[in-house]
Amino acid sequence: MQYLKLALAGVAVVGLSACVSVEANVTEPMSMTAPSFSDRTKIKAAVMDYFEGQGQGSFERLDRAFNDEASMFGVSKNDDGEEYLRVWPKMSDVIVDWSATPRPEAPTRDGEIMNIDVADGRIATVMFRSTDRFYDALTLVKIDGQWEIASKVFVRQDP
Repeated sequence: MQYLKLALAGVAVVGLSACVSVEANVTEPMSMTAPSFSDRTKIKAAVMDYFEGQGQGSFERLDRAFNDEASMFGVSKNDDGEEYLRVWPKMSDVIVDWSATPRPEAPTRDGEIMNIDVADGRIATVMFRSTDRFYDALTLVKIDGQWEIASKVFVRQDP
């Protein structure tokens, strides 16, 4: 009798778990496609407007690179050396600061696009290495045929 109660309890638990199980519709991940030559050229131009515009202190190039609603995020350290995510919600304010700041190191700056991925022909992610100091993950959107940076996330490179 004790065996029967345990067996029935096991069936009840299995039955209950079947009743509360959740099924998720899992689809294949969206495939990232290689950008067309035209899109790749325009994406590179936006990224280089950001990189070179920052080095030159060029408001025109920076404004062209970033969407008006863009924001920036970066892993920073507080006074105690603890890491935290710093947020700049209005990239337009950052652009004004970058434009006003002389960059004497600009001639020694180098950077490279490490990777470009495009989905649906309208959103792109770019990994960018900047002068052995930063890695940037840039998200670009294509609006009315124009590629613009919508967000920038950066980390300092480890020495």
